[in-house]
Amino acid sequence: MRSPDLLKLSMISGRIFMRLIGLSWRVRYIKSMPGRAGRAKNRPALFTFWHGRQLPLIHTHRNEGVTVLVSQNTDGQYATNVLHSMGFKTVRGSSSRGGFEAVRSMSAVLRNGFDCAITPDGPRGPAEVVKSGLAHISRLGNLPLISMGSSGWPAVRFASWDSFLLPLPFARVVVVEGRPIPQMRRENDPHHWMERVETELNRVTACADLLASPSVTLFSRILRIFGAILHPLACIALLLRSVRERKERKGNVQSTNYRPVWLHGSSLGELNGLLPYAQYLKKNGIPVWITCFTPSGRSFIERMGLEGSYIPLDIQNYTERFIRRIKPRAFILAETEIWPVTILTTLLSGIPCMMVNARLSRKSLRGYRFLGSLPAGMLSCFTGILTRSDEDSKRFLSMGIDKRIICTSGDSKMLADHGEPPPGWRAALDTDKSVLVAGSTRKGEEEPLLKAAQSTGYFPVIVPRHLERIEEVWEIMTRIGFTPVKWSSLTASHNETIDFDSVLVDVHGVLAKMYGVGDVAFVGGTLVPVGGHNVLEPIMRGIPFIVGPHHSSFAEVVKKLTTSGIAHITSSQEEIGHVLTMLYNNPLSRDDVKIEFDRIKENVLDDFGALIRRSGIIEKEYADEKT
Repeated sequence: MRSPDLLKLSMISGRIFMRLIGLSWRVRYIKSMPGRAGRAKNRPALFTFWHGRQLPLIHTHRNEGVTVLVSQNTDGQYATNVLHSMGFKTVRGSSSRGGFEAVRSMSAVLRNGFDCAITPDGPRGPAEVVKSGLAHISRLGNLPLISMGSSGWPAVRFASWDSFLLPLPFARVVVVEGRPIPQMRRENDPHHWMERVETELNRVTACADLLASPSVTLFSRILRIFGAILHPLACIALLLRSVRERKERKGNVQSTNYRPVWLHGSSLGELNGLLPYAQYLKKNGIPVWITCFTPSGRSFIERMGLEGSYIPLDIQNYTERFIRRIKPRAFILAETEIWPVTILTTLLSGIPCMMVNARLSRKSLRGYRFLGSLPAGMLSCFTGILTRSDEDSKRFLSMGIDKRIICTSGDSKMLADHGEPPPGWRAALDTDKSVLVAGSTRKGEEEPLLKAAQSTGYFPVIVPRHLERIEEVWEIMTRIGFTPVKWSSLTASHNETIDFDSVLVDVHGVLAKMYGVGDVAFVGGTLVPVGGHNVLEPIMRGIPFIVGPHHSSFAEVVKKLTTSGIAHITSSQEEIGHVLTMLYNNPLSRDDVKIEFDRIKENVLDDFGALIRRSGIIEKEYADEKT
């Protein structure tokens, strides 16, 4: 008996299968621009997608005449027959066989204004890694590249090298069309260009996975219901606010035509951390728009002369209105400031999302795990997450977030430079002794510090973390034998003679500059189990510092600085005294200390710059993209 011709049957059976299963799917197509890409939609393009996600795209782009690059092996012939039956054209070749001719043929199709499609990790992997052939085709083809992501639920994942995804009949299928990426040019770095494509492919694929999951569908419905309920209550609450705040909370901000990067920090601390990044973006010709949640934050934005507003309330209509008006090219969150409606709306608008200064405590991690896979799925759609420490990175990874988007960078809040102290501050201390500035001290820290300063002949300047402890700290200072003066009294005196041998700072907002009057600093919250405060403020002013054993919030920075003799870890009064004596006998140059700060700042901004480049929002590339 004659065996059937399987290659011929594959065309018929493939078409029947694809038509039947495709008609049963409930397809949702997400676009980043007003119209779909493709010659059939008057936007010719080079499509690219991961090898394991191609099946839904065969259905959504059927009969559009797209030319697909297919390998020359037997499996490729089966795929070719199915593609032809669904209205596609093919070019045969791969990185291992017929690659040169395939590049020439695909480029010629593109130059003639027709669509092409390629799986950049095919035909045999490694999975989800862009190969160089895509860059050659893009450079010669002269058409923008469109990254495509697809997913479905329920679906079967095969145990193949590409984890091939087969959405089951009647599945919910989501296809996400990425933002156009300008074609590769001779002057571009191929590695950076491929890295950008890979980042965008991972983003759109993660978005498709997120939007296809039933948990997000249920969550979105709940959010819409809550939004409808809370909307009238929000309107009533806003009546008690200023006219400006009422407008901005509803997304009524001035329209922009310069497509800024949208940065959000909830309050003053987060906004201070965003300033170095805002300055970096503006230095590279990228405009910014900064939002906040608190009135003090809004005043700060205005005082700094920055474009910005309150963040709209987390209601879909308000967020959509805000996005329509400022038209952001990217959204950058400070720390782990999760606004679910805002994030989902931004992702659905095709806007890359990023997180900087990301932190995740054990308590927050337990809370996110209670919500299942939803937080991890949402954050995996981000272009990048720059964490404060290795511990934060490990916690994000334990949530199930894609490790490719997580990078330990540091906390940019520590980089905010408040300037040198006024010249008269050091003179006001009226002492020839070396000065110890103890900043952000907590209960239990002042006494050993003061005794160590007394035994080594240092002049102590104590800056408590909380001003309500001023009288308590004053009593400790006098009990030990000091004659303190309050900073407010010292600076208010006019040629008055005051007898003092120590200072207690009783005003807000001077610590960052106060470190500059010292010779040595102690950073509080470290002798007691708090985790520590900003250790970069003293070295910004060129001052070495001492910490206690509880400095987990800045463990990596402290570890690096101990090797250069700038940071010193102590756990008792005796150890503090020993370090003070050593630094008195062997003082460090202020310039040498500041060089270490500059290195740390450069590393943090380098990580941010790499993230920005991967996101494709550098001004030159963005101008090409608009064209």
